[in-house]
Amino acid sequence: MDGDVIWARGLTKVYPDGTVALAGIDLSISGRGVVTLLGRNGAGKTTFIRIAATLAAPTSGELRVLGMDVTREARSIRRRIAMMPQESTPPTFPRPGELIEAYLIARGWSARDAKREAERMLEEVGLWEHRRKSVSELSGGMKRKVMLAMVLASGAELMFLDEPTVGLDPQGRRSIWRILEGAKREGRTILLTTHYMEEAEALSDEVVIMDRGRVIATGSVREIVSRVGATHKVELADAPGMIEEMSAYGRVFRYGSKVILYADRRSVEEAAARAVALGGGGLRVREVGLEDAFLALTGGLDEAEEGGGN
Repeated sequence: MDGDVIWARGLTKVYPDGTVALAGIDLSISGRGVVTLLGRNGAGKTTFIRIAATLAAPTSGELRVLGMDVTREARSIRRRIAMMPQESTPPTFPRPGELIEAYLIARGWSARDAKREAERMLEEVGLWEHRRKSVSELSGGMKRKVMLAMVLASGAELMFLDEPTVGLDPQGRRSIWRILEGAKREGRTILLTTHYMEEAEALSDEVVIMDRGRVIATGSVREIVSRVGATHKVELADAPGMIEEMSAYGRVFRYGSKVILYADRRSVEEAAARAVALGGGGLRVREVGLEDAFLALTGGLDEAEEGGGN
């Protein structure tokens, strides 16, 4: 617990209608950089972030942020954190720099320092040439950058970013990735939620996977992926006898109308050749990634009854 950025034991959240959002979270986050929460819709990610950011109260258990209790020391925590809520949009009438300035002044900055930092941040996030426009004139991606600039400008030790790239095109997402990489180099800690697996793989120093209100796995991307127990994946259309044939090479799953095999490289090469001989269609072979581990850990794949190991 000492030195942890976030520490939770037995944390629960039950809403008045009986919905259990958190069912006893135990979690310790000690490192700097980007920590990514992954989970299906309803897994409890946003609820956990809201409690950690002192925007909601837990039902029971304990949660400490930067060494402080979220219930008893909420005001002290708020001075040292900043949050970008899910699908948040800035007010539309001010200019981007004016919005950042107002946010910093509300956090206790002087007007002079707030103006200087707002100008610096607009350059950093690539909005300097749009500084004279009102926020209403900006694209959706630019509006997300304004919200991110507000959080970054605060200088907060710990930043909560709930789906910061939701709805953005690939170029917009990667632009925000570059900004977050810069924040990592400054030694900030970022607690991030995302549904984009490639985003989690690109940014994460640590991954926390949640399911049904519980933490089911933590570790680096490499450590999480290693839990699949294979290096490669074969994906192909199901066909009579295909599962029995593929089960000789590794673990076999059904995913909709497809058959998925996880195995080592040599077994995968042999399995792919056998699948082609059997007339298997839609054949794809690739290395195992975070998405595979996520699906396996959260029950997104149904293991075929005939599946086995080699």
